[in-house]
Amino acid sequence: MKMEIESLFRLSQENLEWFKENYEDLRKKYDSKWIIIQNKQVVGSGSTFGDIINAVKKYDPNSVIVEYIQSEQIAMFF
Repeated sequence: MKMEIESLFRLSQENLEWFKENYEDLRKKYDSKWIIIQNKQVVGSGSTFGDIINAVKKYDPNSVIVEYIQSEQIAMFF
């Protein structure tokens, strides 16, 4: 069980690193969209979170990450 958890965590980390490294290219293609990443590649996308929820049902939730691509900077005021 511990080995499986470690493997899933490593897979998630690898997908997240790939997302970060490829953000600029992904932004050009998927600006203002949700994307599903599995095995260091985009396997689905959608304009709304509802779209992505329906699309992600095709995949093992432990094998994917879901991210939102946004090119505009968000201003945060405190």
